[in-house]
Amino acid sequence: MNEYREAGKVIKEKRVEQYIDEIEEVLKKYKQLEELSEFSPEIQKTMAKYDIKSDKKTMMIKGLRKTDEHTTQREIHQKNATAIAIKIANGVNRKQKDIKKPGFNIKVVAMIMRRHDIGHTFLGHTGEWWLSNIGEDYGIGYYVHNALGPRELNYRYKIKDKVLQNIKQKHPNISDKKLERVKNSLWMITEGINSHNGETPETQYSPQSSKTEKDFEEENLKCHTQKGFDRKVVPATPEACLARLCDKISYAPYDMVDGLREGFITKLDEEYIGLLMQIGITREEIEKANHTGNYDAIAEKIQQIWIQDTVENSTVQCIKMSKKQGDLQRQLIKLNNTKIVDYVVLQEDNEIYPKSLRRLIHAFGNIVLKEDLIKQLPELWKSPEKKQELLEKYAQTPFGKFVEYTCGSNAEDFAYTQKIVEEATKQGILDEQEKARQIVLTGEPFCVNPEFKNRDARIKEYIKYYQTQDLENVSEEQKQQDMLQVFENIQNPRKRSYLYLSMRKRMALEMGRKYLATLDDFEFLQLLVETQLINQEQYQSLTRKYKDFDFRKEQCIQANWIAISKLKEEATERN
Repeated sequence: MNEYREAGKVIKEKRVEQYIDEIEEVLKKYKQLEELSEFSPEIQKTMAKYDIKSDKKTMMIKGLRKTDEHTTQREIHQKNATAIAIKIANGVNRKQKDIKKPGFNIKVVAMIMRRHDIGHTFLGHTGEWWLSNIGEDYGIGYYVHNALGPRELNYRYKIKDKVLQNIKQKHPNISDKKLERVKNSLWMITEGINSHNGETPETQYSPQSSKTEKDFEEENLKCHTQKGFDRKVVPATPEACLARLCDKISYAPYDMVDGLREGFITKLDEEYIGLLMQIGITREEIEKANHTGNYDAIAEKIQQIWIQDTVENSTVQCIKMSKKQGDLQRQLIKLNNTKIVDYVVLQEDNEIYPKSLRRLIHAFGNIVLKEDLIKQLPELWKSPEKKQELLEKYAQTPFGKFVEYTCGSNAEDFAYTQKIVEEATKQGILDEQEKARQIVLTGEPFCVNPEFKNRDARIKEYIKYYQTQDLENVSEEQKQQDMLQVFENIQNPRKRSYLYLSMRKRMALEMGRKYLATLDDFEFLQLLVETQLINQEQYQSLTRKYKDFDFRKEQCIQANWIAISKLKEEATERN
C-alpha cells in the first residue's frame, strides 16, 4: 500500500511541475507578445511589402472566371477575418478582465490575421494541390499555403532583419538588448501563419505553450515533406489559435454568398434554409435575400452570431464555439463544398493546368541545370556584373522573371530549399516503401494513378522486392535502413536506378516549382500564353465566366470521365 501511495505522490508532483512549467511558458510568451505589440506598426509595414500579391489572389472562385466585383478575394477575406478576430479578442478580454486574467494581445491577433494567407498560390487551393501532386510524384515534397508564407518571409525575405531595420529607423534610441528580445520573439508571428490552417473539424483550440522557435522551424519543414502534416500543427499562442477559428467564421458564409453571386446556385434552397434557420437566420430574411439577390446581410449576421457564440464560450486558453453552432458551421462548410466548391475546377482545368505545370517546372529546371545555377548562384550574389549578364540573357524570354526570382534568392533561402528536397526525398522513400509493404502483406490490388506515374513505378519496384521478403516483423530500424539504402543510391550516379531523379535534378525542379507558387491567377495564365502552352482558343475558354456556361454539366462529364478512366486502369492492372 505504501508503494502505491509513494507512486501516486510522485505522479502528483510531476503533474504539478508540468503545470507550473506550462504557466511559466504562458506568462513568458505573454510578455514577449506584449513587447512585440509595441512595434506592430513597423512589423505590419514590413510584412505588407511582401503581401501585395497575396491580396490579389483568388479565394474559392477562380479570379479568371469571376464576374462580380464583390466576389471575395484574399484581400477582402484577410481584412474580414482580422475584424472578426479583433471583435472576439476584445469580447473575451472583457471577460478575462473581470476575473483578472491576461487577455488576447489585440495587435498580435491583427498581425497574424492580416497576413495569414500570404502563402497562397494561383487558383486558390487548387494550385497548391496540383503543385503538391507533382511534388509527390517526383518525390520532392508538398505545398500548403500556411507553410509557404513563413518559408518565404523567414528565408527568402529575411523578415526579421527587415523588421529590426524599420524599428531601429523609427526608434533610433532603442537598446540593443531590447532589439534582440524583439528579434527572438518575432517567430511567434510567422508561427501563427504557419499554424492557421483551419480546415480540420476541431471543437476547441488551445495553444501548445511549450512550443519553441526550433519546434516551429521543424513543423514548417515537415509541412513541406510529410503529407497532411499541416493538419497536425497546434498553435503556440492563444492569438494563433484564434486565427484558426476566425478563418472559418470568415470564409464559410462568404463561400455560400460567392456561389450565389457567380451562379453556382440560383437561390437559397430548402437545404440551405433549414440549416440557416438553425444558425439563427429567419425565414423572412432568407426570402427577402432570395427576392433581392443580395445575400451579404445574411453572411454578416451569421458571422455576428458566431462571433457572439465564440465570445460566450471561450477563454484565452481555450477558444471554442458552442457544440450547436460548431456543428452547424461544419454542416455549412460541407453543404458549400457539395453545392459550390466541388464545381469550381472544370474538366478543361484538369486537362490543361496540371500538364502545363509539369512542363513549366521542367523548363525552369532545365535552365537551372543549363546555367549550373545550383553551383553558380553564390558567385552571382557576389558579382552584380555576372548576375546582370544572366538576367539580360533571359530578359526577353518567357523565363526572364523566373531567372530574376531565382537570382534574387540568398544563401539561407537556398540552403533551406536544399534541406526540404533532401528530407522530402527521404520521407517519400519511406512512404512508398511502406505502401508497397502493405500491398504485399494484405494482398490488395495496386491501382495506378495517372497523376502519380513516376511514384507508382517506384512502388511497383518495391512490391517486386518485398514479395521475396519476410514482412511479418519488420522493425522501424529495418525500415530506416531500407530507406537510407535507396537514398544513398540516389546520391551515387553509378547506383541510381532510372526510376529516381538525381538530387541535382530534384533541386532544379523544386526551384522551378517554388517560383510558380508565387504567381497569381493572371500571372500564371499569362505565362502559359508566353510559353505557348495554350493557344488563343484555350485562353478564351479558360477565362470564360462561370455564369456563361453550364459548369454543372461539364463537371458531371468530368466526374463520369474520371470514373470510366479509373475502371479502365483497374482492369489493365488486373490483366
